[in-house]
Amino acid sequence: MKFVNRLAYYLGGLSLGMICFFFFFIGKGAPSCTWFPEGRVLNDFKRKAIYFSPEISNMLENKDIDTLSIQMILAYGDVDFSKSITDTVPCKFYHVSGKQELKDVTLWVKNCSNKLIVEKVLPVEE
Repeated sequence: MKFVNRLAYYLGGLSLGMICFFFFFIGKGAPSCTWFPEGRVLNDFKRKAIYFSPEISNMLENKDIDTLSIQMILAYGDVDFSKSITDTVPCKFYHVSGKQELKDVTLWVKNCSNKLIVEKVLPVEE
């Protein structure tokens, strides 16, 4: 068999395999895997109901901060594990700061087994 024929069979099988791969995994909305700790924590935040402390509720009423900003930080923020307290038993505390236009907002979040409580907004340390 000539090299050109072998190359044609190889490319045909490869293209057919790629089509099957995209059909089964990409088209079905398969969940993506998060391998790093920050991704796992942020993914855990997305699954839980968000509650606010009285301090945050007052800030929301005074329009100092809005719920969309808080949700964006919880979905796409940076988790600082050096400032977080992750060894507490009932709930873990995380220090989450915003990215890009929300980089001046930092949240102190209490992550319990079935809910997420935003405790306070911290000033940005430079």
